[in-house]
Amino acid sequence: MMDATFETIGLEVPSDKAINFLAERAENQGEPTQLSRRGAVLHGRCWKLGEGLEVWTVLYESGTGDVFYANCRPGFRARYMQRIAPWALTEYDEEGEAIVHGYCDGSDTEVLFELQNLTEVGAAGFRAKALHVGLCGLAYRARVCAREMNSRWLPLEQSAPSRAAHENDWSLRGRVLEFKPLRNPLSGSELYWIYLDLGKLRLEVLVNARALSGGKLGVGTTLSAEVWLQGHVLDEQALQLRYAGVDTSFSMTNFWSHFSRST
Repeated sequence: MMDATFETIGLEVPSDKAINFLAERAENQGEPTQLSRRGAVLHGRCWKLGEGLEVWTVLYESGTGDVFYANCRPGFRARYMQRIAPWALTEYDEEGEAIVHGYCDGSDTEVLFELQNLTEVGAAGFRAKALHVGLCGLAYRARVCAREMNSRWLPLEQSAPSRAAHENDWSLRGRVLEFKPLRNPLSGSELYWIYLDLGKLRLEVLVNARALSGGKLGVGTTLSAEVWLQGHVLDEQALQLRYAGVDTSFSMTNFWSHFSRST
């Protein structure tokens, strides 16, 4: 049976044997990171395919030194950043997974997503009251609506329980703000990166062209989708790299006008 999450980034993984082969390639070609956890060690590998696409695999090393394969999953590095506060992290060490549950920028907009880079960021990245996260939904299916419709952001288990396979599956609908065609460098599959206004939040979605139906995709059109929500936490170094420099459109005169000398 094909793993539907891998199909979202343009990879066909029809069997356990194929998943194991993909995990081996990620193990050999991925960037290694590791994190000590409760007497054990998690060994992460991030295989960057290009265009922001990734394959993550995790090995679990027990306290007795036994090492076994825990998890292999697709990923995409989001281009925009979300601030999540408050938040809570749940780890499933032996399964190589971690789930973050929180609220966008202290609002009532709930998110629950697979955390990709726990081993990459390390324990120090999870001491802050707020997390800076790049979120992207990998779409199982998406449809361009024929007319404008109200925005939606719901757990998939509420809107379509029979199709909800993971706790971080969501149903969404929103207006297209930006989009860009992409191509998976490994498989050649055509994908779309889409930035949506969901009313309660703005979210990036990655869609396999084969899973996109309905009318023509365009800015201002309405898109509905069912997604597997995943994200990467940005550590201090990553945040500094995102600094864009001085805003030349802002005049220093405007800044100094807020101050006056007392006499």
